[in-house]
Amino acid sequence: MRYFPSERSLWFGLIVWVVVPGVVAFLLVLLLREPTRWWDWILAGAAPAALEGLLIWIWFGTGYAVTENELVIRSAFLTWRIPLAAIRRVRPTRSPLTSPALSMDRLEVRTNKGSAPLISPRNRSEFLALLRERCPQADIVA
Repeated sequence: MRYFPSERSLWFGLIVWVVVPGVVAFLLVLLLREPTRWWDWILAGAAPAALEGLLIWIWFGTGYAVTENELVIRSAFLTWRIPLAAIRRVRPTRSPLTSPALSMDRLEVRTNKGSAPLISPRNRSEFLALLRERCPQADIVA
């Protein structure tokens, strides 16, 4: 098995490490300025903290493993398993569709059944070389 973490772009890093913590800080400042009920503190802290926790899980938990028989795509609590024999085409895309890819430099994987999630392996050339080796039936465009 060979593991490839997702490439991480600046825009996603800004959301995870600047925007969400900034919103949390802003909400806490607003709460400190006004007398509030105790549950306002819980709601203002719990919801953004849960969102930040999910984003950090996605940040560190998104990657792709190529095994002998499968391409395994993981992002936080989601997992996709694609048989290598089912892969028909892999091509670059910059599609903004939501996907387990932390960069806009993505790969579209087409299978017998249609499209799999878009992915963005960090070491793209090594990832594509491995797929070419294990998926001789696939049309792999760099």
